[in-house]
Amino acid sequence: MGNDNTPQLTMEYLLGKIDQIASDTAYLSETVAALQAITQGSTGDIAGQAKAMAMGDAIKSRETTNQQLIALYRQMYEDLKGPATDYKMGQLRQILETFSETDDIEKLPYMENVAMKMLGLPTTEDYIRAANAAKK
Repeated sequence: MGNDNTPQLTMEYLLGKIDQIASDTAYLSETVAALQAITQGSTGDIAGQAKAMAMGDAIKSRETTNQQLIALYRQMYEDLKGPATDYKMGQLRQILETFSETDDIEKLPYMENVAMKMLGLPTTEDYIRAANAAKK
């Protein structure tokens, strides 16, 4: 059973969540105000020190959570964005242009496969293997 209130996972949604984390600084202002409200006692004011330490720990925890949320949202954004195929194809063209300057044309197909592997793209050999596996 689906939840109709679940937001659609889009790049805009993720960027909005990151912006929301970045702009949510009210807790910082509240903590600073609370720290200023702590009255200084004697040099050995353990209660005041404990309050200040607890507030500092709360801020650290909140910031750690925010960092983890941003990392999660970034990964989700990268997953939505998908691979940078155009960029990789541009790299491949540059590599192939470099290879095409070689005098040994017979080596060009091997150089192409090496370039494809370097870019993490499927090679001709990969396609042949996949086709042969599908036939079995």
